[in-house]
Amino acid sequence: MMTWCHRIYSRRKGRFYQLIHRVETFIHSYWKTNFNNLNMFWSAVIALSCLVAYAHGHGRLDVPANRASLWRTGLFSDAPPNYDDDGLNCGGFYHQHSVNGGRCGICGDAYDNAQPRAHELGGKYGQGHIVATYEQGEVISTKVYISAYHQGYWEFRLCLDPSDQTQECFANFLLELEDGGTKYYPKGTGYYDVNYRLPSNVVCEHCVLQWKYTAGNNWGVCADGTGALGCGDQENFFSCSDISIKGSESIPLDVPIVNLNDILRLLILTNQIQDVRPSYSYSSSRKKYMNRHKRKKLNKKTKLKAKRGHKKFTYHR
Repeated sequence: MMTWCHRIYSRRKGRFYQLIHRVETFIHSYWKTNFNNLNMFWSAVIALSCLVAYAHGHGRLDVPANRASLWRTGLFSDAPPNYDDDGLNCGGFYHQHSVNGGRCGICGDAYDNAQPRAHELGGKYGQGHIVATYEQGEVISTKVYISAYHQGYWEFRLCLDPSDQTQECFANFLLELEDGGTKYYPKGTGYYDVNYRLPSNVVCEHCVLQWKYTAGNNWGVCADGTGALGCGDQENFFSCSDISIKGSESIPLDVPIVNLNDILRLLILTNQIQDVRPSYSYSSSRKKYMNRHKRKKLNKKTKLKAKRGHKKFTYHR
């Protein structure tokens, strides 16, 4: 049956979803009349199975290569293939919001999956291969593939601790687009090359870059109480990439540097290097000697001035 589905999908390509709509219309109308024709019944069942099998994929992060897509690069021989690498949607809309209360694994696995989840560090696809090395504050190029367009937007976040499997780890570093803002709104299916700026205060030997695509094709209740498309709960898709960010010699001194991999936090709080004179600590005997030496020098100066005609004055101890 899957071969038959694949043949239909391959022939239709971009018009596949129009085909699905026609199938749904046919089933609805035919069910109302009669279902004595078993051949037609099983044809409808197979077509609906195709809907489940091929309407799943939505999008993935290709550059830097995400954990589920490492096998596509050919760079790592131990990377297992994941043919559904554009369908990491938290187990599906219903499973995410009705079963898991909106929660999701950080890389798109269903929240209630056994840990380590498949796409998290230590899981089947979470092998920790570093796929790209950048400099702090660098503008990086990303490539995203959208296989099924459902409106919405995506964002990138950064976690400095690859062993932290919680979304809270990504809360502090939301990447900005090169031209400002954080959300990118695709216009349809296909590949998107989008530039983002890395934080200027982050270096890490191994950190995780998270891509999150929030669809916008579901109707829900907006913040102002009205209903609209794109409001309320939406389907989410994730990708995780293992990257490294090295320090830059041109970093401004007033920017704090954070490196959690080495448990090092160096905060440079001034914008210039100040010239501070060294101070010394002397013993009490040394201080007495220096005071006597100063008095002797002062007495010599006083006697010299008196000989030259200056009024003599007495130095009071």
